[in-house]
Amino acid sequence: MAAGTRARIQLHGRFAVRVDGRVVERDLPGRRGRLLVAYLVAHRLSAVDRAAFVEVLWHPADPGCSAGAGFTVLLSKARAVLSPIEIRGRGSLQMVLPPHSVVDADVAAAALHDAEAAISRQDWPLAWTQALSTLFVTQRQFLSDLDHPWVDERRRAAQHDHERALACYAEACLRIGPAELAGAERSARRLVELQPLSEVGYGLLMRALAQRGDHAAAVGVYGRLRRVLRDDLGVSPSPTTQDLFEQLL
Repeated sequence: MAAGTRARIQLHGRFAVRVDGRVVERDLPGRRGRLLVAYLVAHRLSAVDRAAFVEVLWHPADPGCSAGAGFTVLLSKARAVLSPIEIRGRGSLQMVLPPHSVVDADVAAAALHDAEAAISRQDWPLAWTQALSTLFVTQRQFLSDLDHPWVDERRRAAQHDHERALACYAEACLRIGPAELAGAERSARRLVELQPLSEVGYGLLMRALAQRGDHAAAVGVYGRLRRVLRDDLGVSPSPTTQDLFEQLL
């Protein structure tokens, strides 16, 4: 692997691979070639069994007897295009990136971890910065130009991470003060939209509106939450949310 070589891989939004600024993904052999590389990037912390990998790439069709030879050709072409990124192994495969390479999904995951850790330490500026870094990546759909069951599974996980980042960002905005209240309100409203049965977004939105001085709107949000929970789940808001409502009154 050449010294100083760097790769940048985008898994959120359209799949993209750059090696020292060179566009790589458009030279991969078709949809299966892109799926092959994207799958190896997303699972590169462990080796992938070759036979299981063939099943993944040929889904939903039966791979059949010719799939093994077809996979060998596909893999050979992908290796040639990706160099100096390596796909190591024969019976099992693993992608090895050059040092200092960047994968956007990894950046988002690390930033979310740091944001939640900063929240626990009440380091609001760091939580704000790291949550925003996560949102910058996760606002784009995971592999938006590729469809496959394993992609759908990762999309659901990425959506959950996006919601966690929204909650972190809104909380940090509320704690930082008046200059960030608009950001807190936007994030809380988006969280309510994405998770209409979760109390987290409603609570953040109530606090943002109350800090802005609009207590009537905050009380209205509580009323909406109470109706949604009653109509859909047959339950009442949690004691924590009820306490928040009492404080607003």
